[in-house]
Amino acid sequence: MNIIKDLFAEVKELYRFRWVTFSFVRSTLLLRYRRSILGFFWSLLNPILNYIVVGMVFYLLSRGLTPNYFVYMFTGSAIFNLISVTTNASPLIMISNEHYIKKIYLPKTLFIANTILFELVNFIFSLLALLILGLIWGKLSLSWSLLSIPFVLFFILLLNFGIASFLSVTTVFFRDFIHITPIVTQATFFATPILYTLELIPPQYQSLMKFNPFFHVVKCFREPLYSGELAGPINYAVLILGSLTVFFLGFWVLKKNENKIVFRL
Repeated sequence: MNIIKDLFAEVKELYRFRWVTFSFVRSTLLLRYRRSILGFFWSLLNPILNYIVVGMVFYLLSRGLTPNYFVYMFTGSAIFNLISVTTNASPLIMISNEHYIKKIYLPKTLFIANTILFELVNFIFSLLALLILGLIWGKLSLSWSLLSIPFVLFFILLLNFGIASFLSVTTVFFRDFIHITPIVTQATFFATPILYTLELIPPQYQSLMKFNPFFHVVKCFREPLYSGELAGPINYAVLILGSLTVFFLGFWVLKKNENKIVFRL
């Protein structure tokens, strides 16, 4: 199988059905906030309230040792949440779209793209809320390093696509992933320095933390917003190589099994 050739063919198919994705994201957002007085404002309010509650607890536990703690925590939580919500939704992508898969032709990657783009829209709302509040309170400052954010987001979307492709396909054959995935995601969240800094970990364990790839992913997104500087070259290397590896692995699993999915649903 020529994976590069298949990839270009799949991109063409996604472009062909682009209005399906647009319609899905739009209708899902409208349904989520239907009959709600605040409407889309909940997309901003929900993450802010959640982060404030969790942040207050860990801020008190850390006794205020982390400078500008809420920006540190908000930036890390926001980007990890984009990964985690996509990951947790991934096992059910093919299963929940069984009626489409069995009745009409749509590329399997379209269902994955729908989920990823829907969560991306929600993330953008959260990021806007973070930026607005940070600028109002003077906790964020504009710098050239912010130009790296779209670059980082691009590779995180590739990472999400790879994860979603792998989990959506494997869950069709092994339904246990529906229950395993949220547990692994939650464990990864607490194993990554998001609510706490690396310095709060005992020195003998700090080097082990750097073997966690999500440590580097979060750092690449956080540093331009938190410190106004770029992350280190190792962080970007892990982000790029890790995202590409997961992306191609997930895409390979999807293409290898796409014709078997309909028979196992």
